[in-house]
Amino acid sequence: MWKTHGVMVASESFTYSSVWRYALIFLVLLINLTAMTSARAYPTFSDNSVRIYLTERTCWWNEICKEEFQTQFKCKCPQWSFCRSPGRYYNAYCSMTGTGYIWTQPERSWSLLP
Repeated sequence: MWKTHGVMVASESFTYSSVWRYALIFLVLLINLTAMTSARAYPTFSDNSVRIYLTERTCWWNEICKEEFQTQFKCKCPQWSFCRSPGRYYNAYCSMTGTGYIWTQPERSWSLLP
């Protein structure tokens, strides 16, 4: 149909290869940026300075387990949760995320038996 059919095929293949090249560069940059942002996550720090509970009950998920500047836990987080906060002087909540400032809760000895 067209006289320059062979030229068009060559330019189309060039266009497809450049599209793949730009897609690959974009993918590499995206992976690199993702790795850089995940490296900026909270460093995990564990604090076991608080050893006393205010009440003998289990917290709900996302409930405050330790209030800022208090020396007692309000309640005990469930088994697979952490009492975590963004820093030492913030309220801590029961969360399944194990990053940030983790308040290590001691085992409970809440038993009526001696």
